[in-house]
Amino acid sequence: MLKEELKKLATSFVDIPDRFQPVIEEYIEGENGKGEAMFSWTNEEQDEGISLSLDLAGKLTRLSVEKKDQHAVMPPLSLKERRERAEQFLISHYPEALKDLTFYRTKKLVHGARFYYGQIVMGLPLDQSGCLIDVAPDGMIIEFHYKGVKKIPNTPTKLIEKEKLRKHLQKTMDFQLTITNVLTSLHDVKEEGLCLVYQPEPSFIKYKADVLEPTLTLIHEEDEPENYIALPVPASTTEIQELSLEEIIGITEKMEVIREIDMGEELGIVWRERNWKMEESDLSIENFFKRHSEDTVKAIISKKTGKLRSLMRLHDRNGNLQLDRDDCYQRAIDFLQKINPKYHQCLQLIVREQEANDNVMTIPFDFNIHNGHGTPIHLGIVSVVVNRKTGQIDYYSGVDFDIEQLSDVSVEPVLSSKEAKEIFFNHLDFKLEWNENYDSEQKGDRLVYQAYNRHTGTPIRYIDALTGAVISEKIDM
Repeated sequence: MLKEELKKLATSFVDIPDRFQPVIEEYIEGENGKGEAMFSWTNEEQDEGISLSLDLAGKLTRLSVEKKDQHAVMPPLSLKERRERAEQFLISHYPEALKDLTFYRTKKLVHGARFYYGQIVMGLPLDQSGCLIDVAPDGMIIEFHYKGVKKIPNTPTKLIEKEKLRKHLQKTMDFQLTITNVLTSLHDVKEEGLCLVYQPEPSFIKYKADVLEPTLTLIHEEDEPENYIALPVPASTTEIQELSLEEIIGITEKMEVIREIDMGEELGIVWRERNWKMEESDLSIENFFKRHSEDTVKAIISKKTGKLRSLMRLHDRNGNLQLDRDDCYQRAIDFLQKINPKYHQCLQLIVREQEANDNVMTIPFDFNIHNGHGTPIHLGIVSVVVNRKTGQIDYYSGVDFDIEQLSDVSVEPVLSSKEAKEIFFNHLDFKLEWNENYDSEQKGDRLVYQAYNRHTGTPIRYIDALTGAVISEKIDM
């Protein structure tokens, strides 16, 4: 189809409110006639929007609708009625869809209900097949993602017995004592916070259904050993504590806030110079990102602590300095201590073999998190990237918890690793599922066994080292 035809078709699929303005109109042409046309509209405040994508034949592949008034209905439609609306919508765009796709799951959402349709083989849905459809309480389709129909994979003639998988894991699995941050949004727990746990190793366990061979485990870079260096103790914290957030980030008087985004427990803020203007103004995705990101400073701040969680600087990348690695490291340390003067108590610089390159513009530093008692902490790393030309911090990614909480976490487990392992295997079971195989030589779907908690139906992530409670992934209703 021609671009104008695709645009006309896109606007016929949804009602665009008068308060919405177009922000993206992009056409991407690939090989063999494949490609995509993408459209997006939003209101002036950018807190409402509609976006959709079509293939080049004019078929709808994605739709997302977010409007403030979309849930105002009393009483709401029943799940049965909403599923009927979902199927009517699917058939209106893909009349033959239900010949290949079968409804197999409903998921309750805050804003409605999600219905899944896929290709079912051996009673299981093929990975990345079919579609999902979100229906609001009033029956409006607010999310649609069509993934398509795939080639039916070969089915195994014989399956590995589960007991063999269990025995294999019992021989190979280890349990590492660590501290992690359990979250109600990710884990099947009633309360969230820092917790002393045993982490099963490997953490992600899948086996090919017809071969006693793991298909996905944690990969350790054993040939890249890491050393750690403690951070220096700051000489004084009085001056640091008096700095404002804008002073720490480096916001000047010439800059203004152009966006604030409420992210629940965090706040996103974007700054840019007041007189900034774009040279081009078309509706391409490239210019969309320029309008939103070019020459900006972006920060995420914890509402609870008021401390900086992350920072990304997308301007002022040229300067007259020529800082070496030691100079950049000192600037990284100074920055961390401005964010939190107690950072030196729980961070260690990760020392890796560095390549000498005087032409690079930035130098990254990664820091391991510890509790001061030798207990490893499974909380990711803290990263700081320093610009050698400007001396500014181009990027920072911190922790998602208050580091003062580390001192409140017990470092003495009640359970031994042997007891944690016993609890793990008392809850362990395996279930079959289809996984997309991205191996270039063996592309297609393959049947795998996924390890999971028999009581929740989700993978086990940790065993609480104090209570013995099993911490699994959040139950996905």
